[in-house]
Amino acid sequence: MRRGSTLWLAGFLLFSLTVEGVRAEGELTGLSPEQFLAEVRQPFRQDAWGEITGRLTYVKGEVYQKGTVRIRLTFSETSLHAQVVINEKNVYGYEQKHGEGEIPETVFDLPEKEEPPGLADYGVQPEDITFAFIYWRFVRELPTETFRQRDCRVFELRHPGEGKGTVRVWFDASRGFPLQAQWFQPDATEPWRTLELKGAKKHANDLWFVKEMRLEGAEWKTQVIFDHVEINPVEKDAPEPTALPEAKERAE
Repeated sequence: MRRGSTLWLAGFLLFSLTVEGVRAEGELTGLSPEQFLAEVRQPFRQDAWGEITGRLTYVKGEVYQKGTVRIRLTFSETSLHAQVVINEKNVYGYEQKHGEGEIPETVFDLPEKEEPPGLADYGVQPEDITFAFIYWRFVRELPTETFRQRDCRVFELRHPGEGKGTVRVWFDASRGFPLQAQWFQPDATEPWRTLELKGAKKHANDLWFVKEMRLEGAEWKTQVIFDHVEINPVEKDAPEPTALPEAKERAE
């Protein structure tokens, strides 16, 4: 693999699938905007490994393209390692490390030679499978809104790069997981891209996963349906794995 640019980002697909469920209903109520963001930005709090599989559908005009995605990952309190496999051909490496700063250091590795279709052919860029925007600079909190029958706190965050625009994120007000995000170009009043996360379900070990993810832009849409999620805790006395373990065979 060749090393991609070092991205100061956090896991997007990975976070959206395995939102930690340590927060009880209403636990985040009453927090200031800064306190709320500090809570939702905390790294994963337990050692675990898992596998997630799903199906991709991309539509743009006459183009209709389908594919598969498989994610193998390991979590710890300080780092996350993952492989994202598209169509069992293209393998993308992902590493996220949490240090003393607020923004985790993340590296995304591209395949040595991508075989079409790759991520971009589904309307997905490397930055799209990272959860960058929750770490963008806080601008303001907007009035509370209801989205998919959940009360949401809405935050406007600014990209750390000059002239890169902003994002508005709808967080579940009581549990903290994101339900929607809209990206805006500088000085724009309408978003140029929208993300929705649907079907959040509680998994074993107090984890949450998302059944469906949708990305939408000008004249294109991408849908990801997640069929299978397996998250397994790592025993505290067990040695730290040096590589991602092979996933268990899925029972049909």
